Amino acid sequence: MDKNENIEFLWTLIDDLKAELFEANNVIDAIREGAVDALVLNKNGTPQVYSMESADYTYRVLIEKIGEGALSLSHDGLILYCNDYFAQMIGVPASKITGTFFTEYTDEPEIFTELLNGLEDGPRKGEILLNIDSKKIHVYISLTDLRPNVHAIGVVITDQTQKRLHEEALVEYQRQLELKVHELHLTNTNLEQFIHVISHDIKEPIRKMLTYTSHLSEARSEMFGARELNSLQVINNSAMRLNSLVDDLVKYAFSANKVDSGKVDLNDILTEVRDDLELMIRERNVTVTSDALPIVEATKVQMRQLFSNLLSNAIKYCKTDHKPIIEIKSNVVTSQDGEKMYRIDVSDNGIGMEANQLNKIFTIFQRLHMRDEYSGNGIGLAICKKIMENHNGSIEVESVPDKGSVFRLYFPMVKR
Repeated sequence: MDKNENIEFLWTLIDDLKAELFEANNVIDAIREGAVDALVLNKNGTPQVYSMESADYTYRVLIEKIGEGALSLSHDGLILYCNDYFAQMIGVPASKITGTFFTEYTDEPEIFTELLNGLEDGPRKGEILLNIDSKKIHVYISLTDLRPNVHAIGVVITDQTQKRLHEEALVEYQRQLELKVHELHLTNTNLEQFIHVISHDIKEPIRKMLTYTSHLSEARSEMFGARELNSLQVINNSAMRLNSLVDDLVKYAFSANKVDSGKVDLNDILTEVRDDLELMIRERNVTVTSDALPIVEATKVQMRQLFSNLLSNAIKYCKTDHKPIIEIKSNVVTSQDGEKMYRIDVSDNGIGMEANQLNKIFTIFQRLHMRDEYSGNGIGLAICKKIMENHNGSIEVESVPDKGSVFRLYFPMVKR
Protein backbone atom coordinates (compact mmCIF):
# COMPACT_ATOMS: atom_id res chain seq x y z
CA MET A 1 0.00 0.00 0.00
CA ASP A 2 1.54 3.36 -1.04
CA LYS A 3 1.54 6.55 0.94
CA ASN A 4 -1.61 8.03 -0.65
CA GLU A 5 -3.59 4.88 -0.02
CA ASN A 6 -2.52 4.90 3.63
CA ILE A 7 -3.57 8.52 4.02
CA GLU A 8 -6.99 7.78 2.42
CA PHE A 9 -7.45 4.76 4.70
CA LEU A 10 -6.62 6.83 7.77
CA TRP A 11 -9.07 9.56 6.79
CA THR A 12 -11.78 6.92 6.32
CA LEU A 13 -10.99 5.45 9.73
CA ILE A 14 -11.10 8.92 11.27
CA ASP A 15 -14.54 9.55 9.71
CA ASP A 16 -15.83 6.23 11.09
CA LEU A 17 -14.50 7.05 14.56
CA LYS A 18 -16.09 10.47 14.40
CA ALA A 19 -19.42 8.88 13.47
CA GLU A 20 -19.16 6.40 16.36
CA LEU A 21 -18.15 9.20 18.72
CA PHE A 22 -21.09 11.31 17.54
CA GLU A 23 -23.46 8.39 18.08
CA ALA A 24 -21.98 7.69 21.52
CA ASN A 25 -22.32 11.34 22.50
CA ASN A 26 -25.94 11.31 21.38
CA VAL A 27 -26.65 8.23 23.51
CA ILE A 28 -24.94 9.79 26.51
CA ASP A 29 -26.90 13.02 26.05
CA ALA A 30 -30.12 11.01 25.74
CA ILE A 31 -29.31 9.10 28.91
CA ARG A 32 -28.46 12.35 30.71
CA GLU A 33 -31.77 13.92 29.62
CA GLY A 34 -33.76 10.81 30.57
CA ALA A 35 -34.90 10.03 27.04
CA VAL A 36 -33.24 6.60 27.14
CA ASP A 37 -32.98 4.20 30.09
CA ALA A 38 -29.48 2.89 30.64
CA LEU A 39 -27.47 0.72 32.97
CA VAL A 40 -23.78 1.32 33.87
CA LEU A 41 -21.78 -1.82 34.78
CA ASN A 42 -18.19 -2.02 35.97
CA LYS A 43 -16.43 -4.85 34.13
CA ASN A 44 -12.83 -5.55 35.07
CA GLY A 45 -12.57 -2.03 36.47
CA THR A 46 -13.86 -0.48 33.24
CA PRO A 47 -17.33 1.20 33.25
CA GLN A 48 -19.55 0.05 30.38
CA VAL A 49 -22.88 1.65 29.40
CA TYR A 50 -25.77 -0.53 28.23
CA SER A 51 -28.87 1.04 26.68
CA MET A 52 -31.99 -0.70 27.98
CA GLU A 53 -33.76 -1.20 24.70
CA SER A 54 -35.65 -4.08 26.34
CA ALA A 55 -37.64 -1.59 28.43
CA ASP A 56 -39.13 -0.06 25.29
CA TYR A 57 -39.81 -3.56 24.02
CA THR A 58 -41.65 -4.40 27.24
CA TYR A 59 -43.90 -1.39 26.84
CA ARG A 60 -44.71 -2.38 23.27
CA VAL A 61 -45.58 -5.93 24.32
CA LEU A 62 -47.73 -4.55 27.12
CA ILE A 63 -49.65 -2.29 24.75
CA GLU A 64 -50.20 -5.18 22.34
CA LYS A 65 -51.24 -7.73 24.98
CA ILE A 66 -53.33 -5.50 27.26
CA GLY A 67 -57.02 -6.31 27.13
CA GLU A 68 -57.95 -2.79 26.02
CA GLY A 69 -57.85 -0.93 22.74
CA ALA A 70 -54.80 1.38 22.56
CA LEU A 71 -54.22 4.07 19.93
CA SER A 72 -51.96 7.01 19.24
CA LEU A 73 -53.55 9.98 17.46
CA SER A 74 -52.36 13.23 16.04
CA HIS A 75 -54.02 16.32 17.47
CA ASP A 76 -56.45 16.46 14.56
CA GLY A 77 -57.60 12.85 15.18
CA LEU A 78 -55.43 11.00 12.64
CA ILE A 79 -54.62 7.46 13.83
CA LEU A 80 -50.84 7.04 14.02
CA TYR A 81 -50.89 3.63 15.71
CA CYS A 82 -53.38 1.07 17.06
CA ASN A 83 -52.84 -2.24 18.81
CA ASP A 84 -54.21 -5.60 17.65
CA TYR A 85 -56.90 -5.62 20.38
CA PHE A 86 -58.56 -2.52 18.91
CA ALA A 87 -58.27 -3.94 15.39
CA GLN A 88 -59.96 -7.15 16.50
CA MET A 89 -62.60 -5.20 18.42
CA ILE A 90 -63.80 -3.36 15.29
CA GLY A 91 -62.95 -6.14 12.86
CA VAL A 92 -60.57 -4.10 10.67
CA PRO A 93 -56.87 -4.95 10.08
CA ALA A 94 -54.48 -2.65 11.94
CA SER A 95 -52.69 -1.82 8.69
CA LYS A 96 -55.91 -0.35 7.29
CA ILE A 97 -56.70 1.60 10.46
CA THR A 98 -53.39 3.48 10.64
CA GLY A 99 -53.58 6.64 8.57
CA THR A 100 -57.36 7.06 8.91
CA PHE A 101 -59.23 9.48 11.13
CA PHE A 102 -60.79 8.16 14.32
CA THR A 103 -64.07 9.92 13.57
CA GLU A 104 -64.57 7.51 10.66
CA TYR A 105 -65.32 4.80 13.24
CA THR A 106 -67.62 6.78 15.54
CA ASP A 107 -71.38 6.97 15.39
CA GLU A 108 -71.32 10.35 17.14
CA PRO A 109 -68.27 12.32 15.84
CA GLU A 110 -69.32 15.46 17.71
CA ILE A 111 -68.93 13.72 21.10
CA PHE A 112 -65.40 12.57 20.25
CA THR A 113 -64.51 16.05 18.92
CA GLU A 114 -65.74 17.59 22.18
CA LEU A 115 -63.50 15.24 24.17
CA LEU A 116 -60.58 16.02 21.86
CA ASN A 117 -61.04 19.78 22.24
CA GLY A 118 -61.24 19.46 26.02
CA LEU A 119 -57.71 18.05 26.32
CA GLU A 120 -56.40 21.55 27.00
CA ASP A 121 -57.88 21.22 30.49
CA GLY A 122 -56.43 17.77 31.11
CA PRO A 123 -57.24 14.11 30.32
CA ARG A 124 -60.78 13.40 29.13
CA LYS A 125 -63.02 10.34 29.59
CA GLY A 126 -66.47 9.40 28.37
CA GLU A 127 -68.69 6.91 26.59
CA ILE A 128 -69.06 6.90 22.81
CA LEU A 129 -70.60 4.62 20.22
CA LEU A 130 -68.43 3.10 17.51
CA ASN A 131 -70.07 2.29 14.18
CA ILE A 132 -68.23 -0.02 11.79
CA ASP A 133 -70.26 -1.26 8.81
CA SER A 134 -73.50 -0.78 10.78
CA LYS A 135 -72.06 -2.77 13.70
CA LYS A 136 -72.36 -0.59 16.78
CA ILE A 137 -70.10 -1.02 19.81
CA HIS A 138 -70.49 0.89 23.06
CA VAL A 139 -67.05 1.82 24.40
CA TYR A 140 -65.52 3.85 27.22
CA ILE A 141 -62.73 6.11 25.91
CA SER A 142 -59.89 7.83 27.77
CA LEU A 143 -57.74 10.51 26.04
CA THR A 144 -54.44 11.92 27.30
CA ASP A 145 -52.25 14.58 25.63
CA LEU A 146 -48.71 13.15 25.61
CA ARG A 147 -46.97 16.47 24.95
CA PRO A 148 -44.26 17.61 25.53
CA ASN A 149 -42.69 14.12 25.62
CA VAL A 150 -44.49 12.95 22.49
CA HIS A 151 -46.38 15.07 20.01
CA ALA A 152 -49.46 12.83 20.03
CA ILE A 153 -52.57 11.84 21.96
CA GLY A 154 -52.77 8.53 23.81
CA VAL A 155 -56.14 6.77 23.68
CA VAL A 156 -57.37 3.77 25.68
CA ILE A 157 -60.69 2.17 24.67
CA THR A 158 -62.69 -0.29 26.78
CA ASP A 159 -65.38 -2.42 25.17
CA GLN A 160 -68.65 -1.92 27.09
CA THR A 161 -70.63 -4.60 25.23
CA GLN A 162 -70.74 -7.10 28.10
CA LYS A 163 -71.44 -4.36 30.60
CA ARG A 164 -74.35 -3.15 28.46
CA LEU A 165 -75.69 -6.69 28.19
CA HIS A 166 -75.53 -7.04 31.98
CA GLU A 167 -77.26 -3.67 32.42
CA GLU A 168 -80.00 -4.62 29.98
CA ALA A 169 -80.43 -7.97 31.74
CA LEU A 170 -80.65 -6.12 35.06
CA VAL A 171 -83.29 -3.76 33.68
CA GLU A 172 -85.27 -6.71 32.37
CA TYR A 173 -84.92 -8.47 35.72
CA GLN A 174 -86.13 -5.32 37.46
CA ARG A 175 -89.11 -5.16 35.10
CA GLN A 176 -89.97 -8.79 35.77
CA LEU A 177 -89.59 -8.19 39.50
CA GLU A 178 -91.96 -5.24 39.34
CA LEU A 179 -94.47 -7.41 37.49
CA LYS A 180 -94.16 -10.09 40.18
CA VAL A 181 -94.61 -7.47 42.90
CA HIS A 182 -97.70 -6.20 41.12
CA GLU A 183 -99.06 -9.74 40.84
CA LEU A 184 -98.30 -10.31 44.51
CA HIS A 185 -100.12 -7.10 45.39
CA LEU A 186 -103.17 -8.30 43.45
CA THR A 187 -102.95 -11.67 45.17
CA ASN A 188 -102.76 -10.00 48.58
CA THR A 189 -105.73 -7.82 47.69
CA ASN A 190 -107.72 -10.89 46.66
CA LEU A 191 -106.63 -12.65 49.85
CA GLU A 192 -107.80 -9.73 51.97
CA GLN A 193 -111.14 -9.81 50.18
CA PHE A 194 -111.34 -13.54 50.79
CA ILE A 195 -110.53 -13.05 54.47
CA HIS A 196 -113.23 -10.40 54.61
CA VAL A 197 -115.71 -12.93 53.20
CA ILE A 198 -114.62 -15.49 55.81
CA SER A 199 -114.72 -13.11 58.73
CA HIS A 200 -118.08 -11.57 57.84
CA ASP A 201 -120.17 -13.52 55.34
CA ILE A 202 -119.36 -16.97 56.72
CA LYS A 203 -119.51 -15.96 60.37
CA GLU A 204 -122.98 -14.50 59.98
CA PRO A 205 -124.75 -17.86 59.32
CA ILE A 206 -122.61 -19.43 62.08
CA ARG A 207 -123.85 -16.75 64.46
CA LYS A 208 -127.45 -17.52 63.51
CA MET A 209 -126.87 -21.23 64.04
CA LEU A 210 -125.54 -20.55 67.54
CA THR A 211 -128.38 -18.15 68.31
CA TYR A 212 -131.17 -20.48 67.24
CA THR A 213 -129.71 -23.67 68.69
CA SER A 214 -129.23 -21.90 72.02
CA HIS A 215 -132.76 -20.51 71.82
CA LEU A 216 -134.23 -23.94 71.11
CA SER A 217 -132.18 -25.60 73.83
CA GLU A 218 -133.05 -23.03 76.50
CA ALA A 219 -136.51 -21.69 75.65
CA ARG A 220 -138.06 -24.74 73.96
CA SER A 221 -136.37 -27.57 75.81
CA GLU A 222 -139.78 -28.96 76.91
CA MET A 223 -140.59 -29.66 73.24
CA PHE A 224 -137.66 -32.05 72.79
CA GLY A 225 -136.59 -35.30 74.25
CA ALA A 226 -133.12 -36.07 75.57
CA ARG A 227 -131.95 -37.32 72.17
CA GLU A 228 -133.08 -34.18 70.34
CA LEU A 229 -131.53 -31.91 73.00
CA ASN A 230 -128.25 -33.79 72.66
CA SER A 231 -128.37 -33.28 68.89
CA LEU A 232 -128.92 -29.55 69.38
CA GLN A 233 -125.95 -29.47 71.74
CA VAL A 234 -123.79 -31.26 69.15
CA ILE A 235 -124.84 -28.69 66.53
CA ASN A 236 -124.13 -25.86 68.95
CA ASN A 237 -120.68 -27.22 69.86
CA SER A 238 -119.80 -27.77 66.20
CA ALA A 239 -120.87 -24.24 65.33
CA MET A 240 -118.77 -22.84 68.17
CA ARG A 241 -115.71 -24.78 66.96
CA LEU A 242 -116.32 -23.58 63.41
CA ASN A 243 -116.59 -20.01 64.67
CA SER A 244 -113.33 -20.42 66.59
CA LEU A 245 -111.66 -21.94 63.53
CA VAL A 246 -112.73 -19.00 61.35
CA ASP A 247 -111.31 -16.57 63.93
CA ASP A 248 -108.00 -18.45 64.02
CA LEU A 249 -107.77 -18.59 60.23
CA VAL A 250 -108.25 -14.85 60.04
CA LYS A 251 -105.53 -14.33 62.67
CA TYR A 252 -103.18 -16.67 60.79
CA ALA A 253 -103.77 -14.87 57.49
CA PHE A 254 -103.14 -11.43 58.95
CA SER A 255 -100.06 -12.60 60.87
CA ALA A 256 -98.15 -12.40 57.56
CA ASN A 257 -98.58 -8.62 57.47
CA LYS A 258 -96.10 -6.48 59.38
CA VAL A 259 -97.76 -3.12 59.79
CA ASP A 260 -97.09 -0.14 62.07
CA SER A 261 -93.65 -1.49 62.90
CA GLY A 262 -91.66 0.39 65.51
CA LYS A 263 -89.83 0.02 68.79
CA VAL A 264 -91.92 -2.14 71.11
CA ASP A 265 -91.21 -2.65 74.82
CA LEU A 266 -91.92 -6.31 75.49
CA ASN A 267 -92.38 -5.57 79.20
CA ASP A 268 -95.45 -3.52 78.31
CA ILE A 269 -96.66 -6.29 76.00
CA LEU A 270 -96.34 -8.90 78.75
CA THR A 271 -98.27 -6.67 81.20
CA GLU A 272 -101.11 -6.25 78.70
CA VAL A 273 -101.26 -9.99 77.95
CA ARG A 274 -101.36 -10.84 81.66
CA ASP A 275 -104.22 -8.39 82.08
CA ASP A 276 -106.07 -10.02 79.16
CA LEU A 277 -105.58 -13.49 80.66
CA GLU A 278 -106.32 -12.38 84.24
CA LEU A 279 -109.37 -14.62 84.71
CA MET A 280 -107.61 -17.71 83.33
CA ILE A 281 -104.53 -17.00 85.45
CA ARG A 282 -106.60 -16.53 88.58
CA GLU A 283 -108.80 -19.60 88.02
CA ARG A 284 -105.78 -21.87 87.47
CA ASN A 285 -103.66 -20.14 90.14
CA VAL A 286 -100.87 -19.55 87.60
CA THR A 287 -97.53 -18.04 88.63
CA VAL A 288 -95.85 -15.91 85.95
CA THR A 289 -92.35 -14.53 86.54
CA SER A 290 -90.24 -12.56 84.10
CA ASP A 291 -86.84 -10.96 83.67
CA ALA A 292 -86.60 -7.43 82.31
CA LEU A 293 -87.44 -7.83 78.61
CA PRO A 294 -85.82 -5.89 75.75
CA ILE A 295 -87.18 -3.35 73.32
CA VAL A 296 -87.50 -4.84 69.82
CA GLU A 297 -88.40 -3.60 66.35
CA ALA A 298 -91.83 -5.11 65.88
CA THR A 299 -95.57 -4.75 65.34
CA LYS A 300 -97.28 -4.24 68.69
CA VAL A 301 -100.46 -6.12 67.80
CA GLN A 302 -98.54 -9.18 66.66
CA MET A 303 -96.32 -9.15 69.76
CA ARG A 304 -99.45 -9.26 71.92
CA GLN A 305 -100.76 -12.15 69.83
CA LEU A 306 -97.41 -13.96 70.11
CA PHE A 307 -97.16 -13.78 73.91
CA SER A 308 -100.88 -14.39 74.36
CA ASN A 309 -100.63 -17.64 72.38
CA LEU A 310 -97.55 -18.82 74.28
CA LEU A 311 -98.97 -18.05 77.73
CA SER A 312 -102.39 -19.50 76.85
CA ASN A 313 -100.76 -22.73 75.68
CA ALA A 314 -98.63 -22.95 78.81
CA ILE A 315 -101.78 -22.65 80.95
CA LYS A 316 -103.89 -24.92 78.77
CA TYR A 317 -101.39 -27.80 78.66
CA CYS A 318 -100.58 -27.86 82.37
CA LYS A 319 -100.85 -30.96 84.54
CA THR A 320 -104.03 -31.22 86.57
CA ASP A 321 -102.23 -31.97 89.82
CA HIS A 322 -99.65 -29.20 89.52
CA LYS A 323 -99.81 -25.46 89.93
CA PRO A 324 -98.85 -23.91 86.55
CA ILE A 325 -95.56 -21.98 86.65
CA ILE A 326 -94.44 -19.88 83.68
CA GLU A 327 -90.97 -18.36 83.67
CA ILE A 328 -89.81 -15.81 81.09
CA LYS A 329 -86.08 -15.12 80.80
CA SER A 330 -84.12 -12.83 78.50
CA ASN A 331 -80.49 -12.66 77.40
CA VAL A 332 -78.28 -11.74 74.45
CA VAL A 333 -76.76 -14.45 72.25
CA THR A 334 -74.71 -14.62 69.04
CA SER A 335 -76.24 -16.28 66.00
CA GLN A 336 -74.39 -18.60 63.60
CA ASP A 337 -73.93 -15.58 61.31
CA GLY A 338 -72.18 -13.69 64.09
CA GLU A 339 -75.14 -11.34 64.66
CA LYS A 340 -76.23 -10.33 68.16
CA MET A 341 -79.76 -11.50 68.97
CA TYR A 342 -82.20 -11.19 71.87
CA ARG A 343 -83.25 -14.63 73.10
CA ILE A 344 -86.39 -14.86 75.20
CA ASP A 345 -87.21 -18.20 76.85
CA VAL A 346 -90.82 -18.93 77.82
CA SER A 347 -90.79 -22.09 79.95
CA ASP A 348 -93.56 -24.01 81.72
CA ASN A 349 -93.96 -27.08 83.93
CA GLY A 350 -96.71 -28.58 81.81
CA ILE A 351 -97.26 -31.96 80.17
CA GLY A 352 -94.35 -31.56 77.72
CA MET A 353 -93.96 -33.32 74.38
CA GLU A 354 -92.12 -36.27 72.89
CA ALA A 355 -89.05 -35.49 70.77
CA ASN A 356 -90.71 -36.84 67.60
CA GLN A 357 -93.54 -34.34 68.04
CA LEU A 358 -91.45 -31.18 68.19
CA ASN A 359 -91.15 -30.74 64.42
CA LYS A 360 -94.93 -30.91 64.01
CA ILE A 361 -96.22 -28.32 66.47
CA PHE A 362 -95.53 -25.26 64.28
CA THR A 363 -97.55 -26.69 61.38
CA ILE A 364 -101.02 -25.26 60.88
CA PHE A 365 -103.91 -27.52 62.03
CA GLN A 366 -101.43 -29.89 63.71
CA ARG A 367 -102.91 -31.26 66.93
CA LEU A 368 -101.05 -33.60 69.29
CA HIS A 369 -104.03 -34.46 71.48
CA MET A 370 -107.66 -35.40 71.05
CA ARG A 371 -110.14 -32.53 70.98
CA ASP A 372 -111.88 -33.81 74.11
CA GLU A 373 -108.54 -33.71 75.97
CA TYR A 374 -107.49 -30.16 75.12
CA SER A 375 -109.37 -27.50 73.14
CA GLY A 376 -107.99 -25.61 70.17
CA ASN A 377 -107.58 -25.81 66.41
CA GLY A 378 -103.82 -26.38 66.12
CA ILE A 379 -103.17 -22.90 64.73
CA GLY A 380 -101.76 -20.98 67.70
CA LEU A 381 -98.11 -22.07 67.40
CA ALA A 382 -98.23 -21.83 63.60
CA ILE A 383 -99.21 -18.18 64.12
CA CYS A 384 -96.28 -17.73 66.53
CA LYS A 385 -93.87 -19.13 63.95
CA LYS A 386 -95.24 -16.88 61.23
CA ILE A 387 -95.02 -13.79 63.45
CA MET A 388 -91.37 -14.51 64.32
CA GLU A 389 -90.46 -15.07 60.66
CA ASN A 390 -92.26 -11.86 59.81
CA HIS A 391 -89.95 -10.03 62.23
CA ASN A 392 -86.74 -11.61 60.85
CA GLY A 393 -86.57 -13.84 63.90
CA SER A 394 -87.24 -17.47 64.74
CA ILE A 395 -88.82 -19.72 67.33
CA GLU A 396 -87.55 -23.03 68.70
CA VAL A 397 -88.81 -25.48 71.31
CA GLU A 398 -87.29 -27.92 73.76
CA SER A 399 -89.53 -30.26 75.73
CA VAL A 400 -89.45 -33.19 78.12
CA PRO A 401 -92.60 -35.30 78.65
CA ASP A 402 -94.20 -34.65 82.08
CA LYS A 403 -91.56 -32.00 82.81
CA GLY A 404 -92.56 -29.07 80.60
CA SER A 405 -91.49 -27.11 77.54
CA VAL A 406 -89.28 -24.12 76.72
CA PHE A 407 -90.11 -21.93 73.74
CA ARG A 408 -87.16 -19.82 72.61
CA LEU A 409 -87.78 -16.59 70.69
CA TYR A 410 -84.91 -14.99 68.75
CA PHE A 411 -85.23 -11.28 67.86
CA PRO A 412 -82.73 -9.13 65.94
CA MET A 413 -81.25 -6.47 68.21
CA VAL A 414 -82.59 -2.95 67.72
CA LYS A 415 -79.94 -0.73 66.06
CA ARG A 416 -79.38 2.40 68.12
